Amino acid sequence: MQGKKDGCKEWPIEGESLFSYRGEALPYMPFAYKHPDYWKLIKSESKRTGDMINSWKLFDDSEKVHPLKEEEMIKVENIKGDLVLIGASDDVLWDTVRYIRRMEERLKNTNHECNVIVATYEHGTHFIFPESMLKKMIPVFSGIFVKLAFKEARKYPDECKKTRIDIDKKVRKAIEKWKER
Repeated sequence: MQGKKDGCKEWPIEGESLFSYRGEALPYMPFAYKHPDYWKLIKSESKRTGDMINSWKLFDDSEKVHPLKEEEMIKVENIKGDLVLIGASDDVLWDTVRYIRRMEERLKNTNHECNVIVATYEHGTHFIFPESMLKKMIPVFSGIFVKLAFKEARKYPDECKKTRIDIDKKVRKAIEKWKER
Protein backbone atom coordinates (compact mmCIF):
# COMPACT_ATOMS: atom_id res chain seq x y z
CA MET A 1 0.00 0.00 0.00
CA GLN A 2 1.03 3.56 -0.51
CA GLY A 3 -0.03 6.60 1.41
CA LYS A 4 0.83 7.79 4.89
CA LYS A 5 0.81 5.41 7.81
CA ASP A 6 2.91 5.86 10.93
CA GLY A 7 5.31 8.11 9.01
CA CYS A 8 5.72 5.53 6.23
CA LYS A 9 4.98 6.13 2.54
CA GLU A 10 4.66 2.45 1.60
CA TRP A 11 4.06 -0.87 3.33
CA PRO A 12 3.30 -4.47 2.41
CA ILE A 13 -0.08 -6.02 3.11
CA GLU A 14 0.55 -9.35 4.79
CA GLY A 15 -0.76 -12.34 2.92
CA GLU A 16 -1.58 -10.36 -0.22
CA SER A 17 0.10 -10.54 -3.61
CA LEU A 18 1.26 -7.32 -5.23
CA PHE A 19 0.04 -8.55 -8.63
CA SER A 20 -2.94 -10.30 -10.12
CA TYR A 21 -3.75 -11.71 -13.54
CA ARG A 22 -7.32 -11.85 -14.78
CA GLY A 23 -8.53 -11.16 -11.27
CA GLU A 24 -6.48 -13.94 -9.67
CA ALA A 25 -3.68 -13.15 -7.22
CA LEU A 26 -0.30 -14.34 -8.46
CA PRO A 27 2.01 -16.39 -6.22
CA TYR A 28 4.65 -14.23 -4.59
CA MET A 29 7.65 -14.16 -2.31
CA PRO A 30 6.68 -12.51 0.98
CA PHE A 31 8.78 -9.62 2.22
CA ALA A 32 11.15 -10.24 5.12
CA TYR A 33 10.10 -6.96 6.70
CA LYS A 34 6.67 -5.98 7.99
CA HIS A 35 5.24 -2.53 8.69
CA PRO A 36 6.89 -0.23 9.84
CA ASP A 37 10.30 -1.92 9.43
CA TYR A 38 9.74 -2.31 5.68
CA TRP A 39 9.72 1.44 5.03
CA LYS A 40 12.33 2.18 7.70
CA LEU A 41 14.75 -0.16 5.90
CA ILE A 42 14.12 1.45 2.50
CA LYS A 43 14.52 4.91 4.03
CA SER A 44 17.76 4.03 5.85
CA GLU A 45 19.26 2.28 2.80
CA SER A 46 18.35 5.25 0.60
CA LYS A 47 19.99 7.63 3.05
CA ARG A 48 23.05 5.39 3.44
CA THR A 49 23.59 5.08 -0.32
CA GLY A 50 22.54 8.58 -1.39
CA ASP A 51 19.83 7.31 -3.74
CA MET A 52 16.29 8.65 -4.06
CA ILE A 53 15.11 5.15 -3.19
CA ASN A 54 17.08 1.99 -2.52
CA SER A 55 15.31 -1.29 -1.78
CA TRP A 56 17.94 -3.84 -2.90
CA LYS A 57 18.52 -5.09 0.68
CA LEU A 58 14.78 -5.57 1.18
CA PHE A 59 14.61 -7.99 -1.77
CA ASP A 60 17.86 -9.79 -0.92
CA ASP A 61 16.84 -10.27 2.71
CA SER A 62 13.39 -11.45 1.65
CA GLU A 63 14.87 -14.07 -0.64
CA LYS A 64 17.23 -15.24 2.13
CA VAL A 65 14.37 -15.91 4.57
CA HIS A 66 12.02 -17.23 1.87
CA PRO A 67 13.92 -18.92 -0.98
CA LEU A 68 11.88 -18.72 -4.16
CA LYS A 69 9.61 -21.65 -4.90
CA GLU A 70 8.77 -22.88 -8.38
CA GLU A 71 5.22 -21.50 -8.22
CA GLU A 72 6.63 -18.02 -7.49
CA MET A 73 8.84 -17.98 -10.57
CA ILE A 74 7.79 -16.06 -13.67
CA LYS A 75 7.05 -18.66 -16.34
CA VAL A 76 9.03 -16.89 -19.08
CA GLU A 77 9.05 -20.11 -21.11
CA ASN A 78 5.31 -19.63 -21.70
CA ILE A 79 5.86 -16.39 -23.59
CA LYS A 80 5.09 -16.93 -27.24
CA GLY A 81 6.80 -14.06 -28.95
CA ASP A 82 9.76 -11.81 -28.41
CA LEU A 83 11.13 -11.13 -24.96
CA VAL A 84 13.51 -8.25 -24.32
CA LEU A 85 15.28 -8.34 -20.96
CA ILE A 86 17.20 -5.18 -20.08
CA GLY A 87 18.90 -4.32 -16.82
CA ALA A 88 21.85 -2.65 -15.15
CA SER A 89 24.10 -3.85 -12.36
CA ASP A 90 23.75 -0.50 -10.62
CA ASP A 91 19.94 -0.75 -10.30
CA VAL A 92 19.43 -0.11 -6.57
CA LEU A 93 15.78 -1.07 -6.33
CA TRP A 94 16.54 -4.76 -6.90
CA ASP A 95 19.18 -7.00 -8.43
CA THR A 96 17.87 -6.79 -11.98
CA VAL A 97 20.84 -8.50 -13.61
CA ARG A 98 20.61 -11.49 -11.22
CA TYR A 99 16.91 -11.83 -12.08
CA ILE A 100 17.65 -11.61 -15.80
CA ARG A 101 20.32 -14.32 -15.46
CA ARG A 102 17.78 -16.45 -13.58
CA MET A 103 15.30 -16.06 -16.46
CA GLU A 104 18.01 -16.88 -19.02
CA GLU A 105 18.88 -20.04 -17.10
CA ARG A 106 15.22 -21.02 -16.91
CA LEU A 107 14.87 -20.61 -20.67
CA LYS A 108 18.04 -22.60 -21.26
CA ASN A 109 16.56 -25.50 -19.30
CA THR A 110 13.02 -25.52 -20.75
CA ASN A 111 11.39 -25.76 -24.14
CA HIS A 112 10.12 -22.38 -25.25
CA GLU A 113 9.03 -20.51 -28.33
CA CYS A 114 10.19 -17.04 -27.41
CA ASN A 115 12.97 -15.15 -29.09
CA VAL A 116 15.04 -13.62 -26.30
CA ILE A 117 17.11 -10.45 -26.47
CA VAL A 118 19.22 -9.84 -23.37
CA ALA A 119 21.02 -6.59 -22.70
CA THR A 120 22.73 -6.08 -19.36
CA TYR A 121 24.92 -3.14 -18.50
CA GLU A 122 27.19 -2.09 -15.68
CA HIS A 123 25.71 1.42 -15.57
CA GLY A 124 22.18 2.61 -16.29
CA THR A 125 20.43 2.72 -12.88
CA HIS A 126 16.82 1.70 -12.32
CA PHE A 127 15.76 4.27 -14.93
CA ILE A 128 17.29 2.20 -17.71
CA PHE A 129 14.96 3.44 -20.40
CA PRO A 130 15.84 4.09 -24.02
CA GLU A 131 17.19 7.64 -24.25
CA SER A 132 14.35 8.78 -26.53
CA MET A 133 11.73 7.38 -24.14
CA LEU A 134 13.32 9.06 -21.11
CA LYS A 135 13.24 12.39 -22.96
CA LYS A 136 9.54 11.89 -23.70
CA MET A 137 8.75 10.91 -20.11
CA ILE A 138 10.80 13.77 -18.63
CA PRO A 139 11.14 16.28 -21.47
CA VAL A 140 13.01 18.90 -19.47
CA PHE A 141 16.18 18.06 -17.56
CA SER A 142 15.78 14.26 -17.87
CA GLY A 143 19.52 13.71 -17.38
CA ILE A 144 19.57 15.93 -14.31
CA PHE A 145 16.57 14.10 -12.81
CA VAL A 146 18.31 10.71 -13.14
CA LYS A 147 21.45 12.16 -11.53
CA LEU A 148 19.41 13.54 -8.64
CA ALA A 149 17.66 10.21 -8.16
CA PHE A 150 20.64 7.84 -8.21
CA LYS A 151 24.18 8.20 -6.91
CA GLU A 152 25.61 5.99 -9.68
CA ALA A 153 24.11 8.30 -12.31
CA ARG A 154 25.99 11.21 -10.71
CA LYS A 155 29.17 9.15 -10.60
CA TYR A 156 28.90 7.71 -14.15
CA PRO A 157 26.70 10.09 -16.19
CA ASP A 158 28.42 9.41 -19.52
CA GLU A 159 28.23 5.63 -19.09
CA CYS A 160 24.54 5.83 -18.12
CA LYS A 161 23.76 7.94 -21.18
CA LYS A 162 25.70 5.55 -23.46
CA THR A 163 23.64 2.70 -21.99
CA ARG A 164 20.36 4.51 -22.71
CA ILE A 165 21.48 5.28 -26.28
CA ASP A 166 22.48 1.63 -26.83
CA ILE A 167 19.14 0.45 -25.44
CA ASP A 168 17.39 2.88 -27.78
CA LYS A 169 19.15 1.20 -30.74
CA LYS A 170 18.39 -2.34 -29.52
CA VAL A 171 14.72 -1.62 -28.84
CA ARG A 172 14.25 0.13 -32.20
CA LYS A 173 15.89 -2.84 -33.94
CA ALA A 174 13.63 -5.31 -32.06
CA ILE A 175 10.54 -3.29 -32.99
CA GLU A 176 11.60 -3.22 -36.65
CA LYS A 177 11.94 -7.01 -36.62
CA TRP A 178 8.49 -7.33 -35.04
CA LYS A 179 7.04 -5.10 -37.77
CA GLU A 180 8.65 -7.21 -40.48
CA ARG A 181 6.81 -10.33 -39.28
